[in-house]
Amino acid sequence: MSQPRRASRRLVVVGSGVAGLTAAITAATARGTSSGAVSPEVTGADVVLLTKARLSDSNSMLAQGGYAAVLPEGQRTPGDSLVSHVADTVSAGAGVGSRPAIEQMCRAAAESVLELAARGVVFDRGTDGRFLLGLEAAHSFPRILHAGGDASGAGITRALIARVRELEAAGRVTVLEDAMATEILVDAGAVTGVAYTPRGGGGARTACRTVAADAVILATGGAGQLYAQTTNPDVATGDGAALAFMAGAVLRDLEFYQFHPTALQIVGPDGTLRSSLISEAVRGEGAVIRDAAGHRFVGDYHPLAELAPRDAVSRAMALHARAGGGQAYLDASALEADHGEGFLAERFPTLNAMVRDAGYDWRREPLPIGPAAHYWMGGVATDVNGATSVPGLYAVGEAACTGVHGANRLASNSLLEGVVFAGRAVGHALAGDAQAWGGPVRAADPLQVNVAPGADAEVLAGLAGHARLADAMQLDGGVIRDGRGLARLSRTLGGWTSDEPEAAHLLVLGRVLAEAAAHREESIGAHYRLDFPERRFPAPGPDGRGRGDVRAEGRIDVVRAVGKPSRNASPRPSRRVPQPALAGRSA
Repeated sequence: MSQPRRASRRLVVVGSGVAGLTAAITAATARGTSSGAVSPEVTGADVVLLTKARLSDSNSMLAQGGYAAVLPEGQRTPGDSLVSHVADTVSAGAGVGSRPAIEQMCRAAAESVLELAARGVVFDRGTDGRFLLGLEAAHSFPRILHAGGDASGAGITRALIARVRELEAAGRVTVLEDAMATEILVDAGAVTGVAYTPRGGGGARTACRTVAADAVILATGGAGQLYAQTTNPDVATGDGAALAFMAGAVLRDLEFYQFHPTALQIVGPDGTLRSSLISEAVRGEGAVIRDAAGHRFVGDYHPLAELAPRDAVSRAMALHARAGGGQAYLDASALEADHGEGFLAERFPTLNAMVRDAGYDWRREPLPIGPAAHYWMGGVATDVNGATSVPGLYAVGEAACTGVHGANRLASNSLLEGVVFAGRAVGHALAGDAQAWGGPVRAADPLQVNVAPGADAEVLAGLAGHARLADAMQLDGGVIRDGRGLARLSRTLGGWTSDEPEAAHLLVLGRVLAEAAAHREESIGAHYRLDFPERRFPAPGPDGRGRGDVRAEGRIDVVRAVGKPSRNASPRPSRRVPQPALAGRSA
C-alpha cells in the first residue's frame, strides 16, 4: 500500500466566509470529503488564506437562518427525502437551476453535517439528544439545522475559524488578514497567483504584493453593497466576481439578485435608512406581513402567502406598495400568545436584542420592514467542482454560480452550498493539475460587455460616491425593473469610474448586471420586469438540461469585451438573442 504524500501544490483561497474557511481546512487536511473528490494519497497542500478584513468579517457570520439537510432515516422529519429537498430547490429557483448540481448538493448535505461537527460545529439538539429541525419558507418539511438558534452563521463560522487558527499554529495554513486582492494573475491563459495590497498600521493600503499559486479559489461572497438597502456587511463588494471577470472568466445569472423580504428598516442618526435582516424562521413560526391598514396582503399575490419563496414575497411587497398599500409590517405578536410569554426572546435571542435596541417591542407591536438585497444567485460560472472557464481558477459560495439556486435561492441552502462545493473544488484542484483541465465552463454565445471607463467618466470617491452608485442600483436595478430604467442605469454607471478597488469592483458588477437584466426580457424568479411580466422562455427538459439556447436553461453568460467604449455611453453587448415565443407564466 502506497504511503500518503504531501501535496506539492499551493492553493490560495480568497475570502473567509464558510466557503473559504472550508476550502482552507479541507486543502490543509485533505484525506477525502463528502464528495469523495480528494485522492486518499494526498495529505494536504500549501495553503494561503487571503482576506481583505478580519477572518470574522463575512456574510456567513451574519447568517440567521440555518443549514438545510435531509438527515438519515430516523433522524429526519417523517416523510422528508432527498427527492423532496431537490424538488423544493428546483421549485424555489423557478425551474431553471442545474439539476446535476442541485442533486450533488442535496446528496452531500447529511455527510457535510458530520464533517462540520468534526470541525467543532455544535448544532442545536433537543432534550432527547436529537437534532432540532426547523421549517422555513418554500421547504416542504422541517429540515433546517441551527447552531446557536438564530445565529447559525456565527456558530458555524466561529468553529471553522478556530480550526483554521489551529492549522495556522501548526504551520499548515498561512493567514493573511487585511489583504485586499486586486488582480488574478494569469499567464498563457492559466492562473499563476494573486496580487494584493496589505493594509498598513494607519489603515492605508501599502504597496502591491503577489503570492504564487497553482490554483486560486475565490470565496469572496456576494455584492450586497451594490444596493442602498442590503442585509450584507460593508465587505460584500463582489470582489471575486469582478476580479474573475477582469481575468477573462465567464459570469452567469447576474440578473438574479435576491431581495430578502423581511429586513427591519431603521433610520440611523444621520437620517439614512438601513436594513437589518429578520430571519425566515420568524415567518416559519407563524409571523405574518401586514400593510399600513393592517391587511395581511401577501396571500393576495401568492397562494403560500408569507411562506412563499423570497422573490415572491418581496415582489408582493413592492407591488402592493406601488398600489397604495404603504409601509409593510411584520407582525409576530401572535407567537407569544401561541407559545407563551418569552417565546420570542428564547427562540430568537439575537433578533430579540436587535429589535429591542432599535426601540421596538415586537411582542406587542409590528415591525416596519422592506425588501433588501440579500443574496446573488449569479456569479462566476462554475461546474460541479467549482472550476471556472479559466484554468486553475475556482469559485465557491456566493461568489460562484454553480446553478444550484436557479433564479431564486431556497432558504438555508447557502451555507450548505458553500461547504459542499468548497470541498469539491479542493478535491478537483488536488486530484490533478488544475491548470491542465482547460477550464471546463464554456459560454454559449455570451454577452460581451466593455466596462472600460470613457475618457470623460466622473470619478466616484468615498462614502458619497458609493451612496450615489447604490441609490442608482436600488432605483433601477432592484426588485422591480423595466427596460427604460435599466437603460438609464447602464448610462449612469457607464459615466462613472473609481480609483478605489471596492468601488471599481461594484461599478464593474453593476454594469454587467444591468446588461444581463436588460437582455432578459421576461420575468422569472428574482428578476421581475414591469414591461415583460410574463415568463417567456421554455423550461428545461426533464433531465434538467436546456434545449440549445443558453437562456432555455435560465442562463445569460457574460464575458469581458476588449475595446474602447463610446464617450458617456453604456457599454453594449456584441449581439442580441432572438426572442422565443411566449411559453407560459412564471411559477
